[in-house]
Amino acid sequence: MMTQDEQTRLQAELLPGETLLWQGRPQLPVVNSATLPLFLLSLICPLLLVFPLMQQRRLRRTLYVLTDRRILVYRANWWRGVQRHAWPLEPGIITSRVHRPGGRGDLIMEYTYGRRVSEDKGFLNVPDAMRIARLIDEAEKKLNCA
Repeated sequence: MMTQDEQTRLQAELLPGETLLWQGRPQLPVVNSATLPLFLLSLICPLLLVFPLMQQRRLRRTLYVLTDRRILVYRANWWRGVQRHAWPLEPGIITSRVHRPGGRGDLIMEYTYGRRVSEDKGFLNVPDAMRIARLIDEAEKKLNCA
């Protein structure tokens, strides 16, 4: 579900005639393989619980959007800001597909390699990733056949 601010931002960004096909958010359990060590250490130092809770807050503010022309990601920063990434629908837009048990997965459009940090960009930790990948493939085919 989009907030009122997100709906306003998206409506302002949609191109004339552009149609929203899907919108969603990343979904991760509060305790996963990345956060488990912090949760265990938080038994000794409760202050360590702040990091997984901040990650959940960040994920709740991240929005994924698929239109009939583009893929948009509004990725929340750690504090208040939002980074916007956009990709036009074109053949081979999904460079990598990662499927996990339960249907959750990643649809990666771009990799960024930095000095210390590399980052995948796209729809990360989305529920029913295969269905969303099919939606992207179908929208890309329709757009390129028109």
